Amino acid sequence: MTRLLLILLALLPLTAPAAENPLKVRLISESSTIAPGKPFRLGLHLNAPDGFHSYWKHPGIVGYATRAKWTLPPGFTAGEIQWPAPQLVKMAEYTAQGYRGETLLIIPITPPASITTETVTIDAKVSWMCCSNSCHHANNIPFTITLPVADSPTPDPATATLFATSDANTPKPDPTWSTSFTRNEKSITLTLKPTDPENARPIENLGTVRFYTADGQIDTDQPQTSKILPDGTLQLTLPISDIGPKNPSSLPGLLHAQHGWHKNGGPTHIEIK
Repeated sequence: MTRLLLILLALLPLTAPAAENPLKVRLISESSTIAPGKPFRLGLHLNAPDGFHSYWKHPGIVGYATRAKWTLPPGFTAGEIQWPAPQLVKMAEYTAQGYRGETLLIIPITPPASITTETVTIDAKVSWMCCSNSCHHANNIPFTITLPVADSPTPDPATATLFATSDANTPKPDPTWSTSFTRNEKSITLTLKPTDPENARPIENLGTVRFYTADGQIDTDQPQTSKILPDGTLQLTLPISDIGPKNPSSLPGLLHAQHGWHKNGGPTHIEIK
C-alpha cells in the first residue's frame, strides 16, 4: 500500500457535526462599532482542547485548513485570512502544520463609503478540521455577527488582546536575511545568509531551524537537515512531497529559528516567498 493511500486512510476515521467537534470556534470583531469607508477586522477564534489541534493555511501531508465563505452586505469586501505562525502537530503518527490551544485567524473587511443602515450583519460558513489520533471535520457551519454603524470605528477592549497577539505572531519578510533555493528530484536545497551581519544572529546561534511549507512542496513528515557551509551560510535540505505542486518556480513558506533571527532575539518566524 502506498504512503499516500495510508495518509488518506488515516484521515477517514471521524467526521462530526459542530456540536460534537472538539474545536471551539467563535466569530469576533476587533471593533464594537464600524464606520463607512473605514476598514475593520473580524477574527475566527479557535480553541482546541489538550491533545487536539487545528491546521495552518497549508496543513502539510495531512489535515484541512480552516476556511470561511462570507455573505456580506452590499459594497462590503472581505480580504484573505491572516495566518499566525504554525506549530508542528501530530495527526496520529503523521507530522503536520497547525495550531494547538488558542489562535486567532484575522480577516480584514472593507465597508463601502456609504452605509444607510444602523447596523450591519455579516454571515460566514466556516469549515475546519480538528485532529488528534482521529479527525473531526466540520463543514459549512454558520456564524453571524452584527455590528452598529457609527461615525468612526470604536475598538473593542474585550477582543484587543486576541488581535494584538495574533498580529505579533504573524510572520513578515525580514530584510536581515536572504534566501535562495535549488531543486532536484527528491529534495530542495534552501540556502540562507545574513544581509545585515550587524543585526543578524550568528548562524551557529540560531538553534534548530525549520521550514514550514505554504504550498505543500515539502513533505512535513520527513526530517529536514541543516549544515553550516565554509562560507558561513546555512543550508537546509528539504524532502519533496509527493502530493505537492509539480515543477513550481517559487518556494513560499516560513522559516523558524529556535532562538530568533536577530541578535536581540527578534522574530522567531520570518516569511519567505
